[in-house]
Amino acid sequence: MAHAARSVEADMGCVTIEMKTSFMRAAKGPLTAKGKLLHRTATMAFTEGSIFDAAGKLCAHATGTFKFVARLPVGPGSTQAFNRISTD
Repeated sequence: MAHAARSVEADMGCVTIEMKTSFMRAAKGPLTAKGKLLHRTATMAFTEGSIFDAAGKLCAHATGTFKFVARLPVGPGSTQAFNRISTD
């Protein structure tokens, strides 16, 4: 679902605001996932996703709301070390 949300804002990241998942049956064999963007605003994306088993039967369905945020930098130097607190 996050990929569906980002499909219209490739230069932005997104964070999950809300997600609901319903599991219908046990998943057997290779699985197929499908995500769909239902609606978007300037700052939010509303999505749904489904998981199908090898026989094409629906195993799980979810809806999600995502907020667009600035994408974090990646690569060398993109993270910072943790600040250590001395216990002495």
